Amino acid sequence: MATYRFSIVGAADAARNDPTHPYAYSMEVPIDETQAIARALGAEIAKRGHGLAVYDANFIEAEAVAGFVAEAPKINRKDRAIIVRQPQEAKLLPFKEESTHPALFDRRADQTGFWEGSFYRSLADSDGIILLGGGNATLIVGQVALGARIPLLALAATGGSASVVWRSIAPGIDLPSVDEHVRMAQHRSPEAVSNWVDTLETQRRRRHAVETGPILWHAVYASALFVLALIAAIGSHLFNPPGLPPEVRKALLLASLPIAGAAGAAIRMVFERRYGSGPLVPPSIAITFALGMMAGALAGLLYLVAQPGTIDLANLQTELRLVSILVVVSTVGGLTAETIFRKLLGVDVLRTRTLVAEGSSGIASGKSP
Repeated sequence: MATYRFSIVGAADAARNDPTHPYAYSMEVPIDETQAIARALGAEIAKRGHGLAVYDANFIEAEAVAGFVAEAPKINRKDRAIIVRQPQEAKLLPFKEESTHPALFDRRADQTGFWEGSFYRSLADSDGIILLGGGNATLIVGQVALGARIPLLALAATGGSASVVWRSIAPGIDLPSVDEHVRMAQHRSPEAVSNWVDTLETQRRRRHAVETGPILWHAVYASALFVLALIAAIGSHLFNPPGLPPEVRKALLLASLPIAGAAGAAIRMVFERRYGSGPLVPPSIAITFALGMMAGALAGLLYLVAQPGTIDLANLQTELRLVSILVVVSTVGGLTAETIFRKLLGVDVLRTRTLVAEGSSGIASGKSP
């Protein structure tokens, strides 16, 4: 089973249940129960070999850390499983377990210098977020998690903003399913705690399938199309079965251009997603192929018509290099489809800009157009 790291977000401060408190909870937080839930979740996460991401010992994560550390020695956890995120210049209250189990903790400071930057930006690295009670920051984190489709466990029984977020979940539309949404409303029990961690694991696997499934097929299609383009292009030159008309060989060469372009477009999507620069959900593969085919064909044809003289596919010395370059040019055209179309949109084929300039000059001089 994969090892995940879950962020603990929330608070359970009795003083903030007072409506007159400047940071009062929107809904009452049952303090003792929320703390007990946090400890139980920390222990269950430790048992399953996962880790925690925490921020401040003044909030609910202190209870989750206590539960985690209490369970960790029983299963020989000494792997810096608890990441403490903080601004570089912040003066923080350390978790009391850091002095007794330092090998479990990994403090990571960033250069932002303020809590919001360290806190909210860390959520993108989380495999799941657990909301317990809490106020405004917890509410914001919940909405960010829903919008970004980060696995989320918002426990209604802990009150506060965690309950508000639970009510705002649209099962089946947001990442949590109907069954998972129902589980989040359960009251604490050993079975419920196990179900809660199951919910996070299941959501993480579901999100991974959504993220990687389409891109894996993009990679398969890209490989198959590129091989097909090579076969068509080089085959048009190397193979000359008896009775095969020259027109068929030229048709094979021309057909390789859009095929290579489609391969390039698919490769581009795979590369971007592999290194985290592409969209979370890849665009339609049909759109990807269509744009790649057009860009690849245009780039290949422009290179082809720029060649001087007559193209003779029977000339082994020169034409093998030509068809190889054509495949490369068409593939690069698919890779850079947006650049190809942007340049083509800027081409003034009929020189209409000159006509407009001349007409404007005539009007300015008082002449009739």
